[in-house]
Amino acid sequence: MAPQNVEVSQDILDILTKVKAEIVERMIKFVFLEYCDLHGIQRGRVVPTDRFVQDATKGFMMTGTPLIRLPTGKDSLPPVPGLPISVYFHDLRFIPDLATFKVVPWLKGIASVVVDPCDMDGNRVSYSTRQVARIQVERLRDNGFQILSALEYEFAVLSAESLEPIHNDTSGHLIKQYLKDWDYLEELHDGLENMGIGVEQIDTEGDCAVYEFPIKPSKGLQAGDDGFWLKKTVRELSQRRGYLASFSSKPFQEMGGMSGHFNHSLRDLSENMLFYDDKESDKMSKVMRHWLAGLIHHAPAMAIFACPTASCQRRLANHDRATPIYPNWGIDNRKCSFRVKNDTPGSTLIENRIFGAGCNPYLALAVNIAAGLDGVINELPLPEMVEGDGHSAENAHPGAQRFSGKLFDAVEALEKDEVICGALGKDFIASYINAKRHECVREKQAIAAGDDDFYNREYLPHL
Repeated sequence: MAPQNVEVSQDILDILTKVKAEIVERMIKFVFLEYCDLHGIQRGRVVPTDRFVQDATKGFMMTGTPLIRLPTGKDSLPPVPGLPISVYFHDLRFIPDLATFKVVPWLKGIASVVVDPCDMDGNRVSYSTRQVARIQVERLRDNGFQILSALEYEFAVLSAESLEPIHNDTSGHLIKQYLKDWDYLEELHDGLENMGIGVEQIDTEGDCAVYEFPIKPSKGLQAGDDGFWLKKTVRELSQRRGYLASFSSKPFQEMGGMSGHFNHSLRDLSENMLFYDDKESDKMSKVMRHWLAGLIHHAPAMAIFACPTASCQRRLANHDRATPIYPNWGIDNRKCSFRVKNDTPGSTLIENRIFGAGCNPYLALAVNIAAGLDGVINELPLPEMVEGDGHSAENAHPGAQRFSGKLFDAVEALEKDEVICGALGKDFIASYINAKRHECVREKQAIAAGDDDFYNREYLPHL
């Protein structure tokens, strides 16, 4: 079925005029139409620029099934009742968000744009992860708030041929480690900056060839887009060097976990910062306390989005010294799930440390908003702060359950949380849980068969 015309606003037409001019000026030949699947993996299609300009406002017909697949994309998932895409494998209309159009600096004559999957009438589908995040950002704004956030993604740099780390230096944070890979790191930095992603610093972690590029925070949905573009940039520039950049939260059993900490703060619609209150001894405002209480209350349901695969869940099961294991909080305490930084009004934020590198940036944004907003709306009480070892059972909040690190348990925790399921939407939750339950079956079968290569084969090259 050919895409039908839909009503287009003057704002979109104005952006399209600028895009056309940039295509001519930069001699763009092809445009990558890209979208994010359940696991934050880029999927899409490539079209010549004349076709792109012709159909930019109408959209492009593509199958929608990759939206709800597992990372390898090979499995046929059981159909989701009431979700026709999972039964008939029909096309969706993917409409470019022209505001996201970017020239790709490392590929001659290439540009990329994020496309939103829509139905035949041009309505965005509710099970797209970007749409799930958009709805939560709009809910937040309807309640008088806006979020400023950024993800800190770590990634392992592997040989694309052997899938082994490119070197075995486990020292971490030593200048000599940067120097080994400096040309590569500088190329990543420049690539991110040229894609409009502000890099705040470059970190080397304590495992073999693991790096991190913390980026500047953005408002609302833009933070999800930033995470998407960061993964694209790192993956593609690494591939050009014969490397594979893996964002798997637990790339190897013998290595520590890789994080994707979600840092965020709230402002009102007049840009006033809402987390800091100098009248309080801990400098935490009432809004911040309730928001944080919501995060803690919904942390069990959040774990499936933080470490979204059977492989990623191993980060919580076999934790290192800086990976949280209980839903708790502390001021500048890296062993807690939620680390509060409250030095100054402008730097006060919450670092959600449950999230691993394998997380989908849009779902990270969405579930943090859904949980925090519930805490504010219902004025949930904040448990006592942990002072000391956040890994100690003695410091766990009463009734708090340790993260098991098992995908099955994480799925059940999500299913039991009516607030999070209700906020993220029926179609999305049904699709997500369907995929995760199938993944649980596959993991169980692999363990029973003694398939020692299951995690590396099914996740490491894809996340």
